Amino acid sequence: MNILILSDGFSAPAYKPRLRSLCDYLYAQGHVIDVFCEKADLLLFHHEYPIYEVSLYNGRFVDWALKNCANLLFNWKDQTFEREVEQMIGGKTYDLVFCTSFHTFPLQTANRIAKKRNIPSVLDLRDMVEQAPANKLLYLKHHNPLLKPVAQLYSRRNIHRRNRELRKANAVTTISPWHANLIKSITSKPSFLIYNGYDDTVFRPKNTPSQRFKIIYTGKVFPLPQQDPSLLFEAIKKINISPDQLSVEWYTDTAGRQLIQYMAKQAGVLDWMRFHDMVDQNQIPGLLHDASICLVLTSRANDINGHGKMTTKFYEALGVEKPVLCVESDEECLAQVIRQTNVGLSATNSEQVSAFIMEKYAEWQENGYTRQPVVASQKVLFSRQKQAGQWEELFIEITAQPQKPRQDERPPAYRASTPTT
Repeated sequence: MNILILSDGFSAPAYKPRLRSLCDYLYAQGHVIDVFCEKADLLLFHHEYPIYEVSLYNGRFVDWALKNCANLLFNWKDQTFEREVEQMIGGKTYDLVFCTSFHTFPLQTANRIAKKRNIPSVLDLRDMVEQAPANKLLYLKHHNPLLKPVAQLYSRRNIHRRNRELRKANAVTTISPWHANLIKSITSKPSFLIYNGYDDTVFRPKNTPSQRFKIIYTGKVFPLPQQDPSLLFEAIKKINISPDQLSVEWYTDTAGRQLIQYMAKQAGVLDWMRFHDMVDQNQIPGLLHDASICLVLTSRANDINGHGKMTTKFYEALGVEKPVLCVESDEECLAQVIRQTNVGLSATNSEQVSAFIMEKYAEWQENGYTRQPVVASQKVLFSRQKQAGQWEELFIEITAQPQKPRQDERPPAYRASTPTT
């Protein structure tokens, strides 16, 4: 197949592993792919397929503010991106358009290009603003609190635009059961759950002895209510293990370090904390091999904290078969998969955390390392290579169907009947 792939920008440090794994797989299978995205960070990752970047902002606040006002009024960003992509692809023919987005952009571009060429479009949503109502304002909140009313209007407008595009697509994919259920309430078009996962060529088990029992966390740390490490801090105070033998290793940015330092000091466990700078993605497997426990931070899923959070950190720990400690349990999608794979503990109280740490500490004392007995038949389902194969099957099925001139689906309020799931 000839596949046109559209995306928001590749941002450091992860550079969209969900999309990159799919592109690597499609290219290896012999498909021809062209990737177009918004220009973001330098593309410091290997790729054998072409990536064309479109620069939309110049980095100045005035430019950002004016263009976002235009975006609010007439979707300037998608219109500009579409024009640039059309100019670059010229008369090249494609069998399918695939688009991945964390919010709304560039869904409209994907559907409009697909409609012009009478080819199918598949849209992939990695996030939906409804999953975390407390986060709705973060798109604009960091600039000025006076923009709060604008942020609310911006959010409503983009939800409306996103839903309109979902109803135009031939199929929609997303990352968790919660997201899949929400999409089914928006459109009756075919929708599919394709989890995030781990790269099975990179994240493999390896028994690496360590001199100290390490609980390792990699990545950004978000403030309450999005992430809450308090159960871990309470458990550390209860167990009788010195900081020389047990440490929590944080590989995070300055903001994350300051947040954890403050919370750990308040809890009286700062001596057990060790801080490091963020590391490149290629260093993550080695850190996880060296871990005795891999820490995943989340919080109880609800309308304030958010829903459907399936963090990449969890999948990578699953790939290397290290014990996962998730605090506190989301009691939702992530907790379900942790039980399903037997990869560790999704904790609801500090007693559970203390017992889990002591169990793994005893294993480390005996062997010099830890290894989690995951359910192999379940683990393989979360390989990114397995998931890329799911997309390929979907693409082949959709492109094999005769394409009719598009008749866009109307919103649910205008349907004669709404499917139930």
